[in-house]
Amino acid sequence: RPQKTAAELSKAKHYGVTVTERFNLHNVRAELPTHAFTVVSGFSGAGKSTLVFDALVPALAATKHKPAPSWATDLERGGIRRVVAIDASPVGKNVRSTVATYTDIQDKLRALFAAQPLAKERGYSASHFSYNVAAGACPTCGGTGTINLDIQYLPDMQEQCPTCRGRRYKPEVLDVKWEGRSIADILDLSVDDAIDQLTDESGIEATLHTLHDLGLGYLHLGESAPALSGGEAQRLKLTAHIGHKLTGTLFVFDEPSVGLHPLDVQVLLQVFQRLLDQGGTVLAIEHDLDVIANADYVLDIGPGGGSEGGKIVATGTPTQVAATTAGHTASYLREELVHYGIINSK
Repeated sequence: RPQKTAAELSKAKHYGVTVTERFNLHNVRAELPTHAFTVVSGFSGAGKSTLVFDALVPALAATKHKPAPSWATDLERGGIRRVVAIDASPVGKNVRSTVATYTDIQDKLRALFAAQPLAKERGYSASHFSYNVAAGACPTCGGTGTINLDIQYLPDMQEQCPTCRGRRYKPEVLDVKWEGRSIADILDLSVDDAIDQLTDESGIEATLHTLHDLGLGYLHLGESAPALSGGEAQRLKLTAHIGHKLTGTLFVFDEPSVGLHPLDVQVLLQVFQRLLDQGGTVLAIEHDLDVIANADYVLDIGPGGGSEGGKIVATGTPTQVAATTAGHTASYLREELVHYGIINSK
């Protein structure tokens, strides 16, 4: 990704906060550039989460009814008006939540199928194409696609519903076809396959392209949202924001690379760049050296953890931080940048 230079960062507006007394942070002042990708790095227990999630985020998000914590003072907004915290917690609450229902795809598919001639002939509304209401749901499984088997002395077992065979809908609802496919057939498609099938449905196609651009093209539309990995969940949560003007919005991530394959880390960095291109600002707590090396600005806390931490030991571009001798991050980051030929070993 194209990184900002030190000169560009020096001209940027800044957002920041002073932490007076909170755990191991004592009168620590942090200032970070807007419209840039910043990483807060450092030893485990150094105070990264305290700075970001106990002070900066609640101070920026404070309202009259929920004021900033007492230890967060001298807030500088730098134009930040909205904070969006993106974590790796599961998406959706139960098996009824899918990729299609979490986005706007399911609602638009329901409207599409309700507009088909057979649906009109039978008097079907959009509700008939929801598996969450009795009008459309399979009567055996109630629209979940599975049934629970209560086995004495053993945990309950889930089995595919014998009536709908996992398709969730009443059979008469699946009689309604669009381009030769029922709504269950569409939900069986992957995002990338659905793009090919729904090219003329602009409202749905736009969301599908967003999912593809977020590196989620392999997910099936009917895939259970709570079963997604942490990295997938984070990107799915961004779907509603991609494609909109994001000036004044700060996106905050807590170790977004955890559990990701190196190729997925590259996708993640492209997602960050897209948020920046739309006018947003990105802040992440990270340990992954690939992510740190690709940041515009690094704030390193340390030098150690607990009572040995709590100090800002280095700030600047990755190259500037790598050139310092303070803290643990600098030496590892220097090796990373040498390995990729960004700086020489001397």
